[in-house]
Amino acid sequence: MRRLLPLLPFVLAGCGARTGLSEGLTETSCHSEAPICVQPAGDPCGAATTVDASCDAASHQWSCPSGSRIYARAADAGQCLPFHDTPGLSIDAWGLSSLGRVPTDDGRCLWISDSAMLSDGTLARNVAFLADPTAPFGTCPAVSAMPPTPIVTMEGGDDPNVLVQIDGGYRLAGVTHVLYRLFGIDASSPVGVDELGGGVGRWDPQTQKIVVGPPGKFPWGLDLDLGDAFVADDAGHELVLGCKQPGMFLVQGCELARLDENDGVELFSKDAQWIPSTDASLGAVLFGSGTWTSSITARASGLRHVYAVDFGGTIQTHVASSATGPWTDGPDLAPCDLPSADSKAFCAGPIVHDELGDPTRPDELVVSYGVGSSGTGTGKVDDYWPRLVWTK
Repeated sequence: MRRLLPLLPFVLAGCGARTGLSEGLTETSCHSEAPICVQPAGDPCGAATTVDASCDAASHQWSCPSGSRIYARAADAGQCLPFHDTPGLSIDAWGLSSLGRVPTDDGRCLWISDSAMLSDGTLARNVAFLADPTAPFGTCPAVSAMPPTPIVTMEGGDDPNVLVQIDGGYRLAGVTHVLYRLFGIDASSPVGVDELGGGVGRWDPQTQKIVVGPPGKFPWGLDLDLGDAFVADDAGHELVLGCKQPGMFLVQGCELARLDENDGVELFSKDAQWIPSTDASLGAVLFGSGTWTSSITARASGLRHVYAVDFGGTIQTHVASSATGPWTDGPDLAPCDLPSADSKAFCAGPIVHDELGDPTRPDELVVSYGVGSSGTGTGKVDDYWPRLVWTK
């Protein structure tokens, strides 16, 4: 019997006794490392967060909370041309430069292309795409998870002489609000259109379309021209930029307004006060930005404004601890991927896709931008296809 006694501690260890090998494990422990679980945001265009997994005492298996999934990261995507492999699709040079990300009532975050050639040969405007929300982080959304679908209609009927630009959407008080601009076709204009005005549209769950107002029904003028970028505040408003103030080289001066759940407007004034006005002459200019579209995103370190100057080749930033400033120049994010054979190519309209952000990499930004040219171009569609990049 004395020869069997030394085996007793090892037998007991196998039955749950605590040793150096089994420290922390019990009869009800999961015998593996807990996975990282990812919980999507309540806003479908918002940033996901990590949540704790739970251990099932009976099966000794980890599980993620309901509605969450196990974290996964894809290999480096390299050059990413979003939705490029969607059958029959062609997006023109400005297809995503005026990109609007619109959250819907049914939990989707739609990407809106200004124009696209569909598989049946139709050139359509305001076409919706969907990046797969369950794909591993870092995945290039090469194929749309929904058929490319024209998604915008106008109250009172569409007007073939009026073009709609969707600038983006946000959720406020449980409702989707969509910022837009209208342009009238004008053959005498150097660019073929003239801006008419802008406003706030809505998502119609019955028709599954964005509904915008008719020409002439604008809540602010072209001097303020809200819609360039937006971010929520902590007091039940959406903070929206209007970048139309002249006097800066390759950028326009940006003013800030806040919109309530009824789309009522207050302007951040030169006196650093919120005033019930849409008179741009009273507003404070916070910084400069390129034409039409940029992004503001909230990070742990504060706010970042992501933009490109007109005819530029770099994605740049401003930083601040508060939307009302002061704003200062931040680091450049990345050089734009431009065709080397076109010396007049430039990038524009950078949009931060928080919905694709990796919660384990809080400093990483996922940014799309458009590629255009002030010259004749190379004639190659892919040279001017919109880009998606992962950067810090």
